[in-house]
Amino acid sequence: MANFNTHLSVAAVGSGMLATLCLQVGFVDAKDALLLASVGVLGGILPDIDLHYSHPSRILFSLLGIVMAFLWVFSAENQLSIIELWGAGLGVYLFVRFPVWALFQKFTVHRGSIHSISVALLFCFATVALSFHFFGKQPFIAWLVGLFIFLGFILHLILDEIYSVDFMGYRLKRSFGTALKLFDFKERISMAVISICIIALWFATPDVSQFIDTLSSPETYQLIMKRMM
Repeated sequence: MANFNTHLSVAAVGSGMLATLCLQVGFVDAKDALLLASVGVLGGILPDIDLHYSHPSRILFSLLGIVMAFLWVFSAENQLSIIELWGAGLGVYLFVRFPVWALFQKFTVHRGSIHSISVALLFCFATVALSFHFFGKQPFIAWLVGLFIFLGFILHLILDEIYSVDFMGYRLKRSFGTALKLFDFKERISMAVISICIIALWFATPDVSQFIDTLSSPETYQLIMKRMM
């Protein structure tokens, strides 16, 4: 599979380019464009949160905790004092770094249920709901944030599958097919829990009509092509 640096670099480039596009066509302002790029990078490393190697796993959750802390601080910057922002940001980081990390270490298997399209959709809906209810984003922006986390996640899975092919030896490695899958059908309980969570989170997401109308509108792509040149 692709290593951590590859996932991080490709996610950063891909999400940065797509966030720039959203900024230039007027979907978001500069602040939200930075948010989109950040969550795209986060999505690009999320599938490896089930790593059980101590050192890289701790680095991954440290990065995840830092990103989550900054996202929370920036969303609450006008509501709390500086001391409160520092304390709350530190609390978010410590929560992700230690108890959340410990839970994933105990209950996950690498390239198991986490490495699946269904979990990408789960994180997408969760991100949309959090962006709308917790961070106060408008529905269209919330869905954009969810799309970026989804695309980053899927990009990670695709890279893992590409690295599972030995192009020089014309063979497939044993890891082929373990990343880009709809569900982990070997884990039926996990599959059932994930499915229930996806359905529940869908009902927690805001109205999606504006998001769908914008992405399906020919005018949107005409504007993109115009700005592209």
